[in-house]
Amino acid sequence: MKHLSVILFTMLIITACGRQSANTETSRFYDTLDSLIAHHDELVAAKEAQIKSLAGSTHGIALTPEQTFDLNVRLYDEYLAFRFDSAFHYIDLNLKSPLAANDPERYAISAIRMAHILSVSGIFNNARLLLHSIQLTKLSTETRVAYYNQQAELNLYRSEMAQYTPYFMDYIDSAQYYRQLLLQIAPKESFEYMTSRASFTCEQGDVEGAIRQYEHYLPTLKMGDRRYSIVASTLAYFYWKSGQPQQQEHYLLLSAICDMRGAILENNALRELASILMERGEHQRAYRYLQRASNDAQQYGSRLRSMQVARMAPIITKAYDTERELAQQRTNRLLTILAIIALSLAASILFTIWLLRKHRVANRKIRQMYEVLSHHNEQIQAMNNEMKEANRIKDEYIGRFLELCSAFIYQGEERIKKLNRLAREHKLEDLYAEIKSNTPVTEGIRMFHQNFDTAFLNIYPHFISEVNSLMNEENAFEVSEDSKKLTTELRVLALIRLGITDNQKIADILRSSITTIYTYRSKMKARARDKEAFEDNVRRIATY
Repeated sequence: MKHLSVILFTMLIITACGRQSANTETSRFYDTLDSLIAHHDELVAAKEAQIKSLAGSTHGIALTPEQTFDLNVRLYDEYLAFRFDSAFHYIDLNLKSPLAANDPERYAISAIRMAHILSVSGIFNNARLLLHSIQLTKLSTETRVAYYNQQAELNLYRSEMAQYTPYFMDYIDSAQYYRQLLLQIAPKESFEYMTSRASFTCEQGDVEGAIRQYEHYLPTLKMGDRRYSIVASTLAYFYWKSGQPQQQEHYLLLSAICDMRGAILENNALRELASILMERGEHQRAYRYLQRASNDAQQYGSRLRSMQVARMAPIITKAYDTERELAQQRTNRLLTILAIIALSLAASILFTIWLLRKHRVANRKIRQMYEVLSHHNEQIQAMNNEMKEANRIKDEYIGRFLELCSAFIYQGEERIKKLNRLAREHKLEDLYAEIKSNTPVTEGIRMFHQNFDTAFLNIYPHFISEVNSLMNEENAFEVSEDSKKLTTELRVLALIRLGITDNQKIADILRSSITTIYTYRSKMKARARDKEAFEDNVRRIATY
């Protein structure tokens, strides 16, 4: 019994260590993926440079029709998962070339490749008609394998779009039929044979068998190659079917990393990862991955992938916005608590200082009680005036702050509703235009200036007149009885009165450049009666 307890304890430790190791590896994969996404533009630029080098390698060389045909195939292969329109262009040239018209083999090679990119982009009917135009009896074994593989792939894509409809299983059965034909003639070590056999095995119900086949096959492929990405993504699907979400996430990460390293824009793993992260509550990362998947789909030109991303976008966007709103609410509550604590602490310190001062003065000048008491009465009166002024400033600015926050919250809620409505209605162009608009920022600045001016003039009603008394008569500011608005120059002086003298801070608050603030301050000093003491005099302006 004692030995059994030791064995069980050891097994628990091993299991815990295994889980910790798996979590560490997953975290490392996410860090790698995030780093690759951050360098996405550089990877895409490198891919473009590689293709440009290939396209320019024959510049100035007269190519035969056969060489031109082969070069177009190579350029198609490079653009296959990178740019839909470019891949379409080069294979379309081959499809319309005289060589294809007179050679069934070359025609089939071109038609199969064209059918692939049409399938990826959701143009299923054209892809189907193109495949039906091929004469199978005149093809080599290799081309027939490609033909059966493309037929299976086409039906697989059609099944994705027919999920939750009565036609779903019809497309799956058609894909299985063409996989069977492929397995009868394909070389057993070929990529097409391995992938078709695993998918066929999975759809036959032997998911574990399909997983074993791919687990042995994946290490033979190279990370960064599109075939690795396809196998890893499909293996993740197998694990999902077998109810193993951790392994599914593991291979989706490998597939996504491979896509990023190889600048593969026609991808699927990143979108699936976004879905997993959203269900787990990691909305920020899910939103970032979905944005990257959406941008890749748009860059590639895949209508099918764009539609798949569009299905998830409203859900993840809503969850992300909700999480951000809750975080903002928590921050606001924390700021309120900190403000209360700070005010309480400041009051306690002031009260303690006052008591200590009073105690020291009383002990030192006990025989001059009357004078000390009179002095304290004057101090108390001064402090009361200061506290009254401080309370007035506090009340005015707290009220304005709450009013401004309420207005910003209302505007934010209305904007979120509008963005959600545009996203829900799939009006992506309007949504993008709304997100890109600077109107909310401009309106926010206007409201901030309006509230700042009103609050400040309520506290310092004679501020403009007091400033004019410090200026030369010809340089005085205009005073209007009904005016509740300050000019930019007066706002600079108002911030100086409030104790904010740093040019950078003033520039940040007023949304101006530091050069502009420096110019304003210099010009106003030059117009003052006492240039050296001008700003000190501004800081002495009273509230009454």
